[in-house]
Amino acid sequence: MILFEKIIQQKINSLKPEELVSYAKQYDISISINEAKQLLQLVQGKKINVFHEEERIALLKQIAKITSPETAKKANQLFLQFFNGNWK
Repeated sequence: MILFEKIIQQKINSLKPEELVSYAKQYDISISINEAKQLLQLVQGKKINVFHEEERIALLKQIAKITSPETAKKANQLFLQFFNGNWK
């Protein structure tokens, strides 16, 4: 699992705001370019382990402040689908 976590962290660190908006749209999550920039500033260069529940919840609280509670809820649902292998 460590390798998988490193791959995810590497992808997060290389994302551009436009890519994040595009990925979000694929999963019916609406964010603006400005919100994407703020979200990437929040996570890029940091070792946030979304597989660890406490870290994920702390991140989701910050996502809710930047975007909305509904967006954070959708992001959490996406994480949970990902963890369980239930991708669209």
